[in-house]
Amino acid sequence: MAPVAGRPFLDYLLCWLRSEGVEDVILCVGHKRSSIQTFVRSGRKWGLHVDYSIERRLLGTGGAVKKAESMISASRVIVLNGDTLLGVNLQQLVSFHHDRSALATLTTIKVADQQRYGSLKLDRKGRITAFLEKSSNHHGRQKTALISGGVYVFEKRVLATLGKRRTISLEKEVFPRLAANRRSYGFVTDAPFVDIGVPEDFQRAQGELRERFRLCDPYKGAAPH
Repeated sequence: MAPVAGRPFLDYLLCWLRSEGVEDVILCVGHKRSSIQTFVRSGRKWGLHVDYSIERRLLGTGGAVKKAESMISASRVIVLNGDTLLGVNLQQLVSFHHDRSALATLTTIKVADQQRYGSLKLDRKGRITAFLEKSSNHHGRQKTALISGGVYVFEKRVLATLGKRRTISLEKEVFPRLAANRRSYGFVTDAPFVDIGVPEDFQRAQGELRERFRLCDPYKGAAPH
């Protein structure tokens, strides 16, 4: 709900999802969920159908997705962070995932300063061979690195392997395990990326986000680009 150019950041995320052809959304909510639910409601304003998976206690990034498992009817799900926006083409991402019979596909982007993020290593086929935490000393010699862009495709059966009712981290537990099974891939993109957890990005987004992502304006009834 952080304000960006007078609109909650979540507003931009929902506009982008609709512009990519998404129709059904599950929001994993916990802290201050009432403000999110009051703002989004059924999602009709964006042309979406929105349901809510409510965490009574914090379950981590992986635990939140696991809790929503029973609400997912499809065999495949797109998962994204609530504090980043990567303008990747979702159809291309899902096609990449399908063509490789992947269990999971992570969007990846190149950055010059990767100290804030964990980084990925890919082989020539795009398969993830390692997931390095941001504290890893491997970063020191790299001029650029591939990092996760915060948009993922999972086969639903991956969620069945996650433990119930416990805190799970996608970044520290799930992704490294998927890298070890050699059926997870990285989809490299140069799409525009904003992380509002980074002060510089948050300030830049105030003037650039709507134009860069060519988002709809549900308040004026504009159609997505």
